[in-house]
Amino acid sequence: MTQKLTNCLFLTLFLFISTNVFADNIEEKGLLVAKSDSVAQPQSEKKDFKYWAKAIASRIKITGYAQAGYTATLYHGNKSANTNTFDLKRAILMVGVDVTKHFYAYFMHDFKSGNVQEYYLEYRPCKAINVRFGQSKKQLSIENPMSPTVLESLAMSQSVGDLCGGRYGNGSGRELGLLVYGDLFKDKLRYYLEVLNGYKINEWDNNTQKDVVAKLEYRPAPNFLVSISGQKGYANDENGVTIRSDRYAVGAEWKSKETGTDYNLNRCVTVRAEALGGRDGDNHSFGAYISAAVPVHKRIDVVGMLDYYNRDTDLGLKQTNLMGGVQYWFHKKCRLQAQYTHNFRSAQMEKGNSSTIQAQLQVAF
Repeated sequence: MTQKLTNCLFLTLFLFISTNVFADNIEEKGLLVAKSDSVAQPQSEKKDFKYWAKAIASRIKITGYAQAGYTATLYHGNKSANTNTFDLKRAILMVGVDVTKHFYAYFMHDFKSGNVQEYYLEYRPCKAINVRFGQSKKQLSIENPMSPTVLESLAMSQSVGDLCGGRYGNGSGRELGLLVYGDLFKDKLRYYLEVLNGYKINEWDNNTQKDVVAKLEYRPAPNFLVSISGQKGYANDENGVTIRSDRYAVGAEWKSKETGTDYNLNRCVTVRAEALGGRDGDNHSFGAYISAAVPVHKRIDVVGMLDYYNRDTDLGLKQTNLMGGVQYWFHKKCRLQAQYTHNFRSAQMEKGNSSTIQAQLQVAF
């Protein structure tokens, strides 16, 4: 209850600051234009509704997306464990506000879970340094900060999902804290430095320690990215004891075009690979994946992913997923997806091998 009240207060403060600073900035700009224009109207001229509506609309961007589909999982040696269901994964609304030239505010809500996913204020004095305070995606690995609207697989890789928060009930990969980032050397190098609570979203920190995450991204060419990131932190185990929770990730991403962000008309071949590891107390884990999307005809892509994860290297809790599928982009970031995944599990895992069939409709604006 206390955390919900805090979120409401944060949102109220966010709207109050945005509205007041924005209004002052618009008025200031209006006065400057009046001074520089020899035929400008007197400053006392009353601004009508159309003027303010246009001014506000130019600074606010509202976007959103929804993902819904069907999932069936078939266990080869245990039919009683089989599941199949229609599901709504996400229903997201995002609001971004250019408060002033250097201040930006952002808010994201998921109607599926009913939770606020992101909320932050950001100060952008220059490309080399940007400061963000609030709740957003943790900058660990290449994949975790990516939007589900552009991922090849319908699910995140096992290692990213678990090591970026899923192990402790934070499957969104988001946390509350302070982030500093920027671009250096003519945008070839980007750095991130975060100090985070290290716990679930929309919750108070459950221990007195904080997590530190650092990442470097290097682009030797516009269409090639190399990334290295790490985390030094703490978490509470199932007994409530605070333990070390460290992470590392090394990866790369290549695209066949320098600009391939228009997924409807300007798609390109994309290949991404990462290796991740973690330590939680005396438990060590390791995983790696490689994923690809290849346009084959007009708006149709073939996608694939090889995903390996050993959740406990001492116990040998290994699972390898082999996924293949197709996707059809019918409008901008709107697509139909169909995928088949074969899950290979070690004998130490509770459930045996299985097959998963998934279909999903994604609508984004």
